[in-house]
This record gives sequence, C-alpha cells and structure tokens, in this order.
Amino acid sequence: MSSKIKGLSFFALTMIAIGATIGSGIFKTPSDIAKEVFDSKWIMLLWIIGGLVSLLGALVFAEFGSRFPKAGGVYTYLREAYGPLPAFLYGWCLLTVISSGTIAALCVVFAQYLNYFTALPSAAEPYIAMGAIVLLTLFNTFGIKSSEWFANISTVLKIIGIYALLILTVFLGDQAIFNKEIIVSSTAELGSGSNYAIAFVGVLWSYTGWHYTSFVAGEARNPKRDIPRAMILGTAAVTLTYVLCNAGYLRALDLATIQNSDVVAADALEAVSPGLGAGISALIAISVFGCAGLYILSTPRIFHQMAQEGIFFKTFSKSHRKFGVPLNAILLQSAWAILLVSFWGKFESIITYVTFVEWLFLLLACAGIFVVRYKLKNPSSIAIKTAESSNAQIEENKIFKTPLYPFIPLLFILIVGWFISKNIFSDQKEVYAGLLVIPIGILFYLGFRYLGGKN
Repeated sequence: MSSKIKGLSFFALTMIAIGATIGSGIFKTPSDIAKEVFDSKWIMLLWIIGGLVSLLGALVFAEFGSRFPKAGGVYTYLREAYGPLPAFLYGWCLLTVISSGTIAALCVVFAQYLNYFTALPSAAEPYIAMGAIVLLTLFNTFGIKSSEWFANISTVLKIIGIYALLILTVFLGDQAIFNKEIIVSSTAELGSGSNYAIAFVGVLWSYTGWHYTSFVAGEARNPKRDIPRAMILGTAAVTLTYVLCNAGYLRALDLATIQNSDVVAADALEAVSPGLGAGISALIAISVFGCAGLYILSTPRIFHQMAQEGIFFKTFSKSHRKFGVPLNAILLQSAWAILLVSFWGKFESIITYVTFVEWLFLLLACAGIFVVRYKLKNPSSIAIKTAESSNAQIEENKIFKTPLYPFIPLLFILIVGWFISKNIFSDQKEVYAGLLVIPIGILFYLGFRYLGGKN
C-alpha cells in the first residue's frame, strides 16, 4: 500500500469539475450563438445538448482517469492509446492553439468587461488584453503563493457573480423566454446544419473543462467512486447553471439586443436593475482575469515535460533557480497568447480557432478507449508503458468502466464528429488555421526525434 495520503475529497473533485468549466463563456458566447440561431427554443436546446455531450465525454474520461490515476490527462491518454506522436501534437497544440488561445480569449473578455465601466475606446481593448497577459505573466512567475490566493478570490467572485446574475435576471426579467424569434434577411441560412454547428462553437467553448477532474485522479481518496460522481455532478451543475443563465438573458433582453451585445451579462443586469451592470462587469473582469492566470501558471508544465523528454526545445526544460517555475515555458506561452490577440483580435475568431482543435483531440482521446481496452485484452499488442502498467496494471475490478460501453463513447464521437465535420466545411479561416498547426507540429516532432532528440 502506498504511504502517500490521497487528500482530494469528492467535494474538492466536484469543485474542480465546476471551476475548470465555468470561465468566460457564459458571459460572452450567448450573443455569438444568437447571431447564428434565431429562435430561443433552439438556443436553449443547444445548451442542454452541450451539457449532455460533456457528460458523455466525462464518463469515458472517468475510465481513463481510473486506469491511469497518476498520469497527466489528455497528453498521457493519447500516448497510451496511440503512441508518442499524437501526444506530442496535443502538447504542441496546447502551446500554439488551445492554452495560449484560451488565455488570449479570456483576456479579451476581461478587456471588454473592464471597458464597460472605464469608458475607454473599443480600439484600446486588444492592448488592454495584451497588457493583462504581461501583468499575469509577471504575477505568476514571481508570486506563486499570491497567485494561488488571487485564483481562489477570483473563483469566489465568479460564483457570486454568476448566481447573482441568474437569480436577478430570471426573477426580475419581464420578457417571455420561449416563442422568441427575430426577423432575418432572406440571405440568412436559418435552420441549416452549418448555423447550428457554428453556434455550437460557443457552447462547447463554454463547457470545456469537464475533463480536468480526471487529471487529478491520482490525488483522489477514492477515484473509482469519486471521479465519475464528481464529473457527473459537476457537469450537471454547470449545465443547470448555463441553462438558467441563458433563461435569465432571454427574460431580460430581446434576441436582437443579445445579438448585438459584447457584454451580455452586464446588459442583462442593467436591463432589470439600472446601475448593476457596472458591478457585475467588475466581478466578471476579475474572475476571468484570475482564470487566465491559472492557465498561464499551469499548462507550461506540459511544455516543460516535453522538453525534458527530448521532444521539445531544451531551453524549455529549465526551471527558475529561485522560484522553481518553468520560466522559459511560461514566457513562451504568454508571448504566443499576445501574438494571437494581435493576429485574431476578436473573441469569436479566437474561440473558433481554439474550440475546433481542442475538441478534435478530445474526440481522438475518447476513441482511444477502444484502443486501450484492445491492448489490455491482447498482451501481444503494443504494451502500455506507464507506472501503473509496470505494477501489473490496476486490478480490473477496481477500475471505473464507462457505462453502456461502447454506446456512450460512440455517441460522443458521433456528435463531436458532426460538429467537427460541419465546421471543416463552413469556410472559416480560423478552423483552417487550427488545422494547419497540426502538420507543422508533425514536422517539428520528426525534427526533434531524428535530429538529436530522444523519446
């Protein structure tokens, strides 16, 4: 028996599932969704479907987390299923698309909500976002303990803000939620699959984060019992919160106003109680600022690990001698996030660039459950090389297994596959830019492997 005391309770795991999911999306994406879907019933249905898709994925990732409790999430799941190249590509896309893009998008939202009560010109927002990235980088590099406190405070403020928002708008709003539509021009493709798939970008962006609980399965007191329960409860709580928030927006504002709002949460509260818009904007600005800080602090560890494994530039394997952080990796990620703000500029473009690539890898990882199960049943196949494997794997009766296998992973693959295929053919340059990153990553991997790198 391990001497290590596992400390993460069911409550803590549930808070991770909720906290990692609720970021900036619910405060921003409803307006983008309303631009593509012009009927309130379909808008609400998309948010419910997004929660169900997340639950399906959570059930599959719960098995991964149970099988590989000391591993590092999607990066390791891909390595276990397919080998080092897909794992490297995920790490590569974390840097060039997913994590850096998330930081960029969060800081753009921060700038927009900050601008609500500072009245700066909208042209200044990208520069505010870039400045926020620089400030957070310095803050997280030289003040690790204080950044932890700031993250906790910002999370509390986010929870206060979001529940104040949904309670006030749902109960004080005076508009009908359903049977609400807007008149569209004859050129709009109302009801087309492409409309719904493009709108689903904002939904999936908002729900991304449910898989973070599986990353810390090794620290759970009872991973077999608590990981799936935390994922299910956390996803259900987030789904309920998102559906109620959108009901509140629809109670407070008409669809045309939602469509044209850059700060829909502030506008909704201002509509039901004049003067509250500035207060909620301040809470939201602080909460997304803290959320961006968590990404700046945490994800460079993956690039740091890749460099130590010899599949990334060696300079990023070094840690700061005094503060112990992977300083070069943090600086690289932040510099790339600033570049993305400068290049894409708009929140909508950034999240399309990020969400498509991220869910492509989540789909690939989910499909990997079939490969992992095949390998475990066929010892003659390529061995799974983890610490758990070297200890004769975890006893099969202690593993959480995806219920209704193989139907749940297949359903997840079908829905996410529909989303990806529709967006590939939607003629969005952000999607193509995200796809282009992958073959470039393959070239880098081959270079690291065959020109002196080690795997």
